[in-house]
Amino acid sequence: MRLRWFLLAVLIITGAIFLYGVITAPSKLNQIEFVIVEKSGPWKADISQYVLSYVRVGQDLTPEFLSNLKKEIEALPWVEKCRLKVDRGKLTVQIWETHPKFVLIADNETYLIGENGFVLKKGVGKIGKYPIFFFKGKYAPFTVKNGFLMLKKSVKMELKLLSSKLSEIELKGKKPEISLLDSGVQLAFKSPPFLVYLGIGGDAWYRFSRLSKEGFFKPGVYDLRFEQMMVIKGRQEKCSGKKSLR
Repeated sequence: MRLRWFLLAVLIITGAIFLYGVITAPSKLNQIEFVIVEKSGPWKADISQYVLSYVRVGQDLTPEFLSNLKKEIEALPWVEKCRLKVDRGKLTVQIWETHPKFVLIADNETYLIGENGFVLKKGVGKIGKYPIFFFKGKYAPFTVKNGFLMLKKSVKMELKLLSSKLSEIELKGKKPEISLLDSGVQLAFKSPPFLVYLGIGGDAWYRFSRLSKEGFFKPGVYDLRFEQMMVIKGRQEKCSGKKSLR
């Protein structure tokens, strides 16, 4: 009697172990599906191309593999975040795409920059829908991360600060051409045609805002990068040279 109960217990334990092994055994990839949950551009083909280079049919979909795959996908320029689901060998990749932020023009080439600082596209056709910045520094504004072009941290910080400064001043509907230089910022206005040179920080932006409200700027070149000083060229003969703004 005892032997019968013992054999029954062994059978139950063995069955439980087998069942646990079946349940916990990794699925093998036989199908993959891409779902764009939040779309911001035509990036699905680029994303799927890179994802398919990481996986293969028959791949064991282990937790470790899925964790690494998620990191690889979220390292792509066009991906803000992703979610992976596995159902009996079918891998579903849900994608939230990175949103474009602005266009940077450098060396006569256009670059669409995402919120993450990566270049989402080189050679932008319709750039009017995005804010536009020109880069006229001596060195390239990009570095390479994970094999993709990305704004250098210094350039990204300067552009962020520049955007903040521009949002603080009133330009009365005027939209200047904005260029980031090695030593500050150049604003080019069309009507009236004049150039203004500003530093990234300091009080130059306050002085520029005050003079704009007063209607001070006429055709010419104005350099406000000097502390409490302005250099004027081309406005009027009597105004050329340096003028104190104390």
